[in-house]
Amino acid sequence: MKELQHVNPQFVQVGRTEAAKILGLSPTEFDRRRKTDPDCPAGFKERDDQFARVRFRLSDIYAYSEIIMNKAIPA
Repeated sequence: MKELQHVNPQFVQVGRTEAAKILGLSPTEFDRRRKTDPDCPAGFKERDDQFARVRFRLSDIYAYSEIIMNKAIPA
C-alpha cells in the first residue's frame, strides 16, 4: 500500500464499471448520467473504434463525486 501514496489520480485511468462503483452507482445509472448530466465525465477512448473501451480519469470521477455530494440533501 505504501507505493500507492505516490499515485496521482490525474494520471490513473479506470473503466466504466469501476467508475460507477466508485460513485456508488450501477453501470446503467452511470451511463444514463453520462448522457443527461453535463457535469458527469463523458470519458475517452484510446482509439476511434466502436468497440474501444471507454476510460475515465480517476480525478474526474472524484470531482464528479464531489459535485454529487454538494448537491445532495442532508439525510
